[in-house]
Amino acid sequence: MFERIVCGVDGSPESLEAVRQADVLLEPGGRLVLVAVVDPAQALHFQVAPTPVHAARRALEEVEKLEAAATDSLERARTEVARSEDVEIRQTGGAPAAGLLDAAAAAGATLVAVGTHGVGRAAGILLGSVATRVLRAPVSVLVARRPAAGGWLPRRIVVGVDASSAGEAAERAARELESRLGAGVTTLAFEGGRPGVHALVAATDAADLLVLGERGGGRRHRLRTAAEHAAQDARCSVLVVRDGGPAAAD
Repeated sequence: MFERIVCGVDGSPESLEAVRQADVLLEPGGRLVLVAVVDPAQALHFQVAPTPVHAARRALEEVEKLEAAATDSLERARTEVARSEDVEIRQTGGAPAAGLLDAAAAAGATLVAVGTHGVGRAAGILLGSVATRVLRAPVSVLVARRPAAGGWLPRRIVVGVDASSAGEAAERAARELESRLGAGVTTLAFEGGRPGVHALVAATDAADLLVLGERGGGRRHRLRTAAEHAAQDARCSVLVVRDGGPAAAD
């Protein structure tokens, strides 16, 4: 699942951390695709003009600024990748979350990486709302959280498993990282529901990565999913594994 990773970039420190962590997880010979989404609708918020023609011109200028900022953000993010030959950058347009998921589907992503949150508007993308939307899509997701100190390396992994195929996939992902990165893995039986999530979150006090499996996507449900609760409350980065192959368009 670490062979083709798409990572959302907006110029914020959180998105740069997602890039660094995605680079660590990328398997040898894999491909990391950095994506910035420019939302043209954002330009309309800045427009106060005497005529529609002036408003349209200002909106176009604002979009051009956003595109330039997105390009700068992507180039900055590229410098965070240790293996420059394994990275490509893409800029796309549209609503932030939908644009990122569409880019992931087009790239055949096996994993999408985002930051925990972000206030950077360089590319018209807010990773707080994007992370929530991506977690509700039927794709495996890394929600990267900055470590308290030093660079991130998943030496201590907690994996929550149940009897589902997604739980089995989570276990396989954790064991792959154990083998490839020399990580230590602690496996916890995960029954689902709030108590199960709380137990997993409590175990992240001394962990670098929490891995859990979840069936399908929860985007049509009003209630927060276990993945959302874990990503919100865990003290470390969270990897949500869905046993569904490459990303599909939302």
